[in-house]
Amino acid sequence: MSILNLLNQINEKEIVLPAIQRDFVWDENKITMLLDSIMRGYPVGIVLLWETYNDIQYREFIKDFRSGNRYTFNDNTGNKKLRLVLDGQQRLSSLYIALYGTHEGRNLFFNVLSGESNGDFSETQFEFYFGTEKEANNWNKNAVKTYKKKDSIENYKKEYYVKIKDLFTMSGKAKQQLKQNISQEMNLINDDDLRLSENLIILDDVLIKDTNILKATIIDENKPKESPERKNESDVLEIFVRINTEGVNLNRSDLIFSMLKLNWKESAETLPEFIDKINKNNSFEIDTDFVIRCLFVVSELGSKFDIKLLRKKENIEAIKHNFNKCCSAIESTIDFIQNDCWCSSNKVIGSNFNLIPIVYYLFHTKNHLVPNSEIVNVRKSFLLLSFTSPFSRYADSRIWAYIKRVLSPYLEAKDYSYPFNDTISWIHYWTGVDSFNSICLSSNIHLTLHLLQQIKNAKVQYKNNSPEIDHIFPRSILREKGHNESDINNYANFWVLGKTKNQNKTNKDPKRYFSDVPDSELKKALIDRNLLTYGNYKKFINIRGKQIIDFLSKKTEITDADFEILNVSE
Repeated sequence: MSILNLLNQINEKEIVLPAIQRDFVWDENKITMLLDSIMRGYPVGIVLLWETYNDIQYREFIKDFRSGNRYTFNDNTGNKKLRLVLDGQQRLSSLYIALYGTHEGRNLFFNVLSGESNGDFSETQFEFYFGTEKEANNWNKNAVKTYKKKDSIENYKKEYYVKIKDLFTMSGKAKQQLKQNISQEMNLINDDDLRLSENLIILDDVLIKDTNILKATIIDENKPKESPERKNESDVLEIFVRINTEGVNLNRSDLIFSMLKLNWKESAETLPEFIDKINKNNSFEIDTDFVIRCLFVVSELGSKFDIKLLRKKENIEAIKHNFNKCCSAIESTIDFIQNDCWCSSNKVIGSNFNLIPIVYYLFHTKNHLVPNSEIVNVRKSFLLLSFTSPFSRYADSRIWAYIKRVLSPYLEAKDYSYPFNDTISWIHYWTGVDSFNSICLSSNIHLTLHLLQQIKNAKVQYKNNSPEIDHIFPRSILREKGHNESDINNYANFWVLGKTKNQNKTNKDPKRYFSDVPDSELKKALIDRNLLTYGNYKKFINIRGKQIIDFLSKKTEITDADFEILNVSE
């Protein structure tokens, strides 16, 4: 089966994508490299299709791709014959977009004078570029001018661009006329004229005639509709999982989501819709991975993505049953973290892993809310988890261990008090943190400064306003003056400012840079103008460091007294 044959079946909606397939992710560079390989006659893999008449959920290939495309899913209720792509969808999608559609509103153009090898086989030989009609016209105008002056230009580039979708739909006569027009317009010499002719022939051969470049294997091809030998959805899912676990094409959450979509059709739309909704007005960047992990923990399946668990129908049913409650718990968690913990970004809290225990807790509480009596304990527990990052290693096992050993005993007993003391003991066991001190604050400088400077929201509309952490006293100058790295990178030598302001600050003397910063802003950041000299640097970080600890201890209500429980337990 030729490439064009496959693409025509896609265009006729005979080859479609099962709901289990992930989104299209290839960029323009990968697409053009694929076309270069095809023009060279290199094999580009195998496409695995499943022919079925089953009432299965599917979606059509996107012809005109744009970032953020939302898919429409269909059910094969009429039991028509479909061929669903189990492997090779990125290549097929790329070719369909390139030859039939557009990528971000741009067409694919072929430099019909490319193809001359320079001896380096790793270099692109046949050139393809995405562009608009206007851009291509400008490229060609410049190309014609350059070619006519080629004798006076060293290392000039031979180029002339034709829209690829026009080329493969042209009749032989129209293609011959195009060749003559290009040759006359550019006044091509014999070698280049020959290359133009060869390229047009090669393009026809690789797309229309060659069946070895992109091979197609079709499961259940041409078997009778009611044949008992036909594979069912479970067989095909197993094939899909095995293909993708042997390679690196999909991550574990992609595979889990694929299994969910096959067994729970509505998830293909409801889960992406929820993710879009939850990410408005914050910068936590909640993704499929996070939501599925939350669904696993609230369904008592652990926090590790174990595909085998979804081979049991009762586990799928548990996830379906818990979906709405879990989403409510996630929403409530985000509200609590923003309003009561003063954090609006995954960067600030270190990792979204720290949210999962709170989601589990709120999944079980009345109305998915933090009881008034527990606001302080939940806040202190969450902030300590975010400062110390115990889930930064072995997250798959540690998250579930924390939930089962710390949270579950209380929740199973219908006790909704949040176990802050147990949380401190657990954090100490994994991180060694035994007080609210400089070591604790240094472990998450983003959070330390975010709370200190009382930044309301980390989401910005203008990229140059993005908050960035910067040294108050420049590193390079401190190194020149002989300060060690631990002093230079002391948490007390940092503050948060906008991206552009940070770029403008580079290596400026702090006394001079902060001269036009309002006193109110410096006071909020606990920066004493009178200490902004290099001679006072050690005094500055010692005084400011203690002030930051005192301020955050008062703000968060986390004190050294909270850690006395460690002495009792020991």
